[in-house]
Amino acid sequence: NFITRGGSLGVGFPGAVGLKIANPDKTVIGFSGDGGSMYTFQALWTAVRYDVGAKFVVCHNKKYELLNVNIDQYWKDAGIPAHQHPTAFDLAAPGIDFVGLAKAFGANGCRLEKVEDAAECAEAMLSTPGPFLVDVNTTDLIWR
Repeated sequence: NFITRGGSLGVGFPGAVGLKIANPDKTVIGFSGDGGSMYTFQALWTAVRYDVGAKFVVCHNKKYELLNVNIDQYWKDAGIPAHQHPTAFDLAAPGIDFVGLAKAFGANGCRLEKVEDAAECAEAMLSTPGPFLVDVNTTDLIWR
């Protein structure tokens, strides 16, 4: 397992590309939130261009949740009453089609909307040669 320390957003995808290059015989899956992935989504293009078979998972909750958490803490520390988060932290509209973006870069992908489809989506990711993206709808997905 590899993780980053600090407040950096968007390192999951390029980190996965680098780890896969360093470990070509291992399965490498990079995770990122939807907000964080927006900083470095072009890493999928790099993976396709150089045939780096890393896999990618977007935890899609339609917001920059880390920024929400950080600003909540800042407000608390500064004695500022909690209030509505900045609209710039909201990624709900327009919706982002991460599978469409992956396909535009030449990678395959699937969108996970229902928990009962998780095994099929994971199988597609792991059995597809080359880069593959799973867009997990963490806002509406119901885990039972």
